[in-house]
Formats: sequence, structure tokens, C-alpha cells
Amino acid sequence: MEFQQNDRVVYKSAGVCEVLGVETQSMDGENEVLYYKLKPVSDANSTYYIPVASEKEKLRKLLTKDEVMELIDSMSGKEPEEKIWSDNRRERREIYTQILKGDDQKALVQLISSLYFRKQSSEARGRRFSSMDETAMKNAENLMIQEFAAVLEMNPEEIRNLISQRFDTEE
Repeated sequence: MEFQQNDRVVYKSAGVCEVLGVETQSMDGENEVLYYKLKPVSDANSTYYIPVASEKEKLRKLLTKDEVMELIDSMSGKEPEEKIWSDNRRERREIYTQILKGDDQKALVQLISSLYFRKQSSEARGRRFSSMDETAMKNAENLMIQEFAAVLEMNPEEIRNLISQRFDTEE
């Protein structure tokens, strides 16, 4: 077992969780399995049970402070070189789903940056930004900010301000 009680981990698309402990459970009524009991920091009413045997594919340690600052610095006010976009709505939805359910913070940052610039471009042309794209951007921002806030021991608004300050110094 890699994680202990009170550790904070990232559980894929659920975000940052606290490990409440390790328990043996029989979810199928026959076989006993060892589970991590997790409580999401953003939802006090939810609890997740993750088999210890599958921890490597479902859980990871939080990023380090250096990794978070590197990701924030990569969000300069310039349009990203690697854009995450498809003109096909279905393909775009699939891309969003893969990134949001995945575990790649760089891809999450790229998604947010791509959508941010796409939104600015749409609005500049007097066009409406699609609700699907808006929702994907908000979900990605929430996942990113939640982890950044946990690592840097700041609240989400402070993280937003920190990122905005970094954008302002780049221009």
C-alpha cells in the first residue's frame, strides 16, 4: 500500500481526496477486498472505496509545489502551441472526456488554455461560445484549481488571482 490515512491523493476525475483509511470490504457478498476509503475535499457527502490492488491506475500523489508552479508558468497569456480542438462536436466531446477523466495535468492546462483562446476568438467575432465547450472549460478549471489549491495551501480564489497575476506579467 502506497497511501496512508490522512494522505491527500488525486482520484482521477473526482479530484483531490483525503484517505480516511484502509478497510476490508465484501462488496459482492463473497470476496473480501482491501479498499482505500476516500473523502473528496470538495464534497463532504461522498465517499469512495478504491481497491488497493488498483491504486496505481486510479490514484496518484498530489503534484509538488514546483510542478504546480511550472504548470502555472506554462499558462502564459499566449495561445498554446498544441491546441486541443476538433471542429467535429463528437470528437471534441470525446477529447474533453478523455482529458477530464484522465490524469494528465499538462493536458488539462492545454485544454483550459485552448478553450480560453477559442472563447475569446468566438466573442471577438460576435459568436456565442458553445455550452459544451464552456462546461468542459469549467470542469477542467475546477479540477486544476482544486489540486493547485491543495498543494499550495491556498483557497481557489487565491489560485485564480495567482494565475491572473502570471498572465498579466507575461503581456
